[in-house]
Amino acid sequence: MAVNVLIIDDSSTVCAMLTQMLTAAGFTVVGVGKNADEGLELAGKLKPDVITLDIEMPGKSGLQILPQLQKICDAAIIMCSTLTNQAASATLQSLEKGAFDYIPKTEIGKAFTPDMLRERVNNAHTYVIGKRKGEVAHYKPTVPVTSLPFVAPKAIVIGVSTGGPAALHKLFTALPIMPVPIVVVQHMPAAFVASLAERIAQQSKHKTSVAKDDHTFVSGEVCFAPGDKHVVFKKIQNRLYCDLSEEPKNILHKPSADVLFQTAAEVMGKDLLAVVLTGMGRDGADGSKTVRLRGGMVLAESKSSCVVYGMPKTVIEAKTANFEFDLQDMAAAITKIVTGKIIK
Repeated sequence: MAVNVLIIDDSSTVCAMLTQMLTAAGFTVVGVGKNADEGLELAGKLKPDVITLDIEMPGKSGLQILPQLQKICDAAIIMCSTLTNQAASATLQSLEKGAFDYIPKTEIGKAFTPDMLRERVNNAHTYVIGKRKGEVAHYKPTVPVTSLPFVAPKAIVIGVSTGGPAALHKLFTALPIMPVPIVVVQHMPAAFVASLAERIAQQSKHKTSVAKDDHTFVSGEVCFAPGDKHVVFKKIQNRLYCDLSEEPKNILHKPSADVLFQTAAEVMGKDLLAVVLTGMGRDGADGSKTVRLRGGMVLAESKSSCVVYGMPKTVIEAKTANFEFDLQDMAAAITKIVTGKIIK
């Protein structure tokens, strides 16, 4: 099936690079808009499947025209962003408002490879085709939240990728402050992670931080893995903390949910709750197995609410997840397992 892509970007260099990479990957570039107005006009005429949308353009920005694009056509929109703090904030707002994903424009053809672009556009196309067909996965929890056991774990680890900023926003605005530390791996460049942590703190009741070497995990805090290091969970007596590491290097994602889950499981055993949310790939699958082998518990997001049913799917199909829940019920599920309380 042909995948039609519209590029909206004021940089002729970026447009040329994207056109070349997309065409080489077998996609059809149906148009190039050099500014917001051109992009809106082309989107209305061409009705593409996928749009790459520059965040920073003269005049109207990508964030400003995102709602108009969503009304004009039902394409999956991938934001094209520089790795700056200002662009990070705008990109995260775009993702919260329904953009499918983002690509780092300054890394196109370098760290951001043609294979990465192909994967993102294919996932975006799958997502939009499902929406057009009205394919909605029916959600029925295997057990009601009220029947979940009160386990009282002493730490929570979360792995998430594509669709993560919006999912984390929804989760943490619903989740009460937990009496245990929460550590999150979100696949994202380092420049974006601080902005994500800041936005979660602003939007919810939770205190957030970005992990540093020898960072102590404290109850009531949500700590994010930095975008360029693995978080290795450690424990000495009652102190929970982390080392940041470049190793292992032969792994697709850095930070890696697998590294976090596996190292946390080794030191926490049955006192660990792992949560796998929306995202492409299988990061977290091996780590979740270690969590279960060490006596911990694993929750996975159901297909019905995932932007990309990849990471949770690998955990659910391997029968590693103890339970699966739609995102709308995940905060209540975590609360019941950790505190024994029921929230609505």
